[in-house]
Amino acid sequence: MKTELSKIIDYINQGSYAKALLQIDHELKTNPNHFGLNKAKASTLFLQNKYNAALVVFNKCYEINPGDYDTNVNISYIFNMVQDYKMSLKFCNDALKVDRNRPEVYHNMAHCYLYIPNLDKAENYILKSIELRGGLESIDIIQFADTLNLYTDILVAKGDLDKFNKVSLNILKKNIFFGDMFRKVLRNNPAAITDENLSTLTSSLEKVIDNKDHIRGSLSKASAYSCLAEYYQKTNKELSEEYYIEANKLILGAHRNSLYDGQRFTKNVIQFFDLVDTKKIQSDIPKNRGEGLIFVIGMPRSGTTLLESILATADDSFAGGEKSYFSTQCRPIVKNYSPITNGENTFSGLGKGYLDIIDIQRNNKRFYIDKLPENYLYYKFIKTSLPGAKFLHIHRDPWDNAISIFKQNFQDALYWSSSFFGIALQYANYEHIISHWKSEVDTDILDVKYEDLVSNTSATVSKIWSFCNLKGVYNETSRKKHFAQTASKFQVTQDIYASSLKKEEFGSQKEEFFKNLELQREYWRNST
Repeated sequence: MKTELSKIIDYINQGSYAKALLQIDHELKTNPNHFGLNKAKASTLFLQNKYNAALVVFNKCYEINPGDYDTNVNISYIFNMVQDYKMSLKFCNDALKVDRNRPEVYHNMAHCYLYIPNLDKAENYILKSIELRGGLESIDIIQFADTLNLYTDILVAKGDLDKFNKVSLNILKKNIFFGDMFRKVLRNNPAAITDENLSTLTSSLEKVIDNKDHIRGSLSKASAYSCLAEYYQKTNKELSEEYYIEANKLILGAHRNSLYDGQRFTKNVIQFFDLVDTKKIQSDIPKNRGEGLIFVIGMPRSGTTLLESILATADDSFAGGEKSYFSTQCRPIVKNYSPITNGENTFSGLGKGYLDIIDIQRNNKRFYIDKLPENYLYYKFIKTSLPGAKFLHIHRDPWDNAISIFKQNFQDALYWSSSFFGIALQYANYEHIISHWKSEVDTDILDVKYEDLVSNTSATVSKIWSFCNLKGVYNETSRKKHFAQTASKFQVTQDIYASSLKKEEFGSQKEEFFKNLELQREYWRNST
């Protein structure tokens, strides 16, 4: 058995999860209550993001050996993730009975108490976690960034800005490229960034100028320039724009993707479905499968996070954030242009796989919200495999949207976002495929204008509620309590505002942007 477990562990370490599970299930047939095998199976399922299945097996591990530290911690983590904080704390306490000196347990407990909320307990537990990781002065900032971010989130929630300033600025002085922290300071207490602080922080830029690693050095400098741009955008717009442009030049020079990759992929997605009889497939999938699922789609920075926070106030709903499942599953199929064989099984399995992944997080809530913007590319995959799903397409003035994307510093995540030319190309690709899907069926896609959501919130929300069959009364106070996990998380807690409408920044780029946008629109008109 020792030899077989070693082989299984090797498979897991190599990322060969299917091989690991096959070997584990084979061994479990003759030894179903073997603790090590069950623990390996639970861990493998967890690594595959199959949290519901992992929880079932971890519970079995708990029955076999309730005193195993790792089992208790992993169960607590899953319950924490799905916002069942009471159960998470139970297993945290069980883990502490085994070992009281493990920082990850206290981190989990602090996270629970932030959202319960009991902010004093949250602070006490996160400080205990930090203490066990070397203390505030010695903690590894990069390795334990999540812990430090959680601590500063707790301080902001408590309104203890003095302590927040001290902690966050100390972090920044050690590592200016902790960009999220810089933005957190700017958005919660910008007055903390004094001229003296700024001088200390900006001097760190010089440390990377001679960096021999061209790509990483460029991206580090880009992050710093982006932070400075945000700092100056209220006091010196001209300098702010210069910094944003410099940041994006560095990012553009670091990635190796073609700006036309999006065009090619969009075309392949559309052409792919010429090979698939979706009507035949849909006839074999229950029409209510996916009922209660709401996919928020659109361009990045179009208002998807704001819309998610509004939807999260509905009764019996859960905001699941951005799930990359369909992108991960479907992109390789389209990229390789592989026709689907045995299509019924393929699409049925695609839908089942998604439902399995979200099941534990959904926790029997009727409505589940997925706000990954790029799911607009995979609409047909989603609709075919989950016919009962609804889609909210949020769209925004192209220029306002382009500016917001350009300023976000997505770095490698969105290779096209570092130039207005690239944004124009991608915006036209997005417009085209959305229009293509809606020409086939539009009854399950509701268009939501960002401008209407901001300036005429009540009427727009009413229309959304009716389309999605949501219950309950929209509450702005509840919306502001929603904590997003994306680039827009800081804005979500603010009042709904109109200052993001009709932006007048980067005026010298505007005409060229629309010229390129129209050229790309013309390309699509001529290609159909």
